[in-house]
Amino acid sequence: SDAGAAAGAGDEEEEGDAELEAREKELTSQVPSLLDAMNRTSSEVNALERQLGDGQDRHKKLLEQWSRLYEDLRAQHGIAIDRVRPYFDAAQVLNAASRRVQGVVREFSAAASLHAQAKMELRAIESSFAYGAHKVTLDRDQQDALSRATVHVLRCQQERDRREQEYARALRDYEEAQEALDNWRAQIGDAAIKRTLPSFRQLQKHQTTLANEQGRINSLTERAKHAKQVYHNSM
Repeated sequence: SDAGAAAGAGDEEEEGDAELEAREKELTSQVPSLLDAMNRTSSEVNALERQLGDGQDRHKKLLEQWSRLYEDLRAQHGIAIDRVRPYFDAAQVLNAASRRVQGVVREFSAAASLHAQAKMELRAIESSFAYGAHKVTLDRDQQDALSRATVHVLRCQQERDRREQEYARALRDYEEAQEALDNWRAQIGDAAIKRTLPSFRQLQKHQTTLANEQGRINSLTERAKHAKQVYHNSM
């Protein structure tokens, strides 16, 4: 009996060794793919950080150019450039608000179309089941189809309402921006605005380039942050 027990223990030990060896082989086989993933992610992090550094350098140079341009215009027009600046700042705010309104109108229109389509699909399902005209018994598949269509209509309604609220806010912001611009025009006068308009168009063009570069920097920062997180997770 002792010999049998010993033999059984030996078999269990061999099975344990075999299982451990199989597990080690499985883990070892994953190493090349893990290293490859780490190397790819590391390269992506390095590339994004280089792009981010280049973008920050460009933004710094653009900001310096903008400052020099503003000082040149100030030397040319004197304090008039400072006096009319609030008007042109307000004009930029209005342009941004106008673009925002156009964007949310498109989003609201798309959401309204989806909602209308969902309601049509629900009515079609109800008609095919003769549902609503009189009491009918629906099987499970029909009940599921009707429930899914009803939920879809409700979700589309919620999205349409959300887009409508966004449109209302965007329109209110636009109206406030238009009022602010009109107030600045009344204070400053059309003559001063017209005289400095070409100069401020140069500044605004430069500001747009600055804003685009800042947006690119923000995007690269987020991508680099995500890539670093992926790299740390792969270790």
